[in-house]
Amino acid sequence: METIDGLMVLGPGEGAVFGPPLDLERKATAGETGGWGVVIVSGMPGEGGRTHRHRGETEAFFILEGQVELLGAETVTPLGPGSFVRVPPDTEHGIRVVGDRPARWLAVWPSALDGYPEAHQALLAEDGPSEAMVELRRRHGIEPGRG
Repeated sequence: METIDGLMVLGPGEGAVFGPPLDLERKATAGETGGWGVVIVSGMPGEGGRTHRHRGETEAFFILEGQVELLGAETVTPLGPGSFVRVPPDTEHGIRVVGDRPARWLAVWPSALDGYPEAHQALLAEDGPSEAMVELRRRHGIEPGRG
């Protein structure tokens, strides 16, 4: 919804939804904000665990519910609701959902991820080879980490 004074408002459940394995609801793209995308990510216990880095771009997370572990190149940091994380450019990171309940977090995404969810789902629908997924991630500035 757009207010009469030009403010854009999305209510709960509004935004583009992308199902498994991404499980996210996009609230804004970098093209819409002028620099960063905003998504709400959902995960089940045990999901996550792979680290990656974004070339030249910062990412941030705010934990809304559940328990997660923030994975670094050499560290694991437990996080719960209300925790905020800023990931500097080119820094290895990942999130793993822990505990016995689902988790949700708000992610402020690098601009390079615009279009990634759509392309990811299209590739999965085609049952594309893993090499194509690696190339898709590379095109969107996602480099694999060690974990």
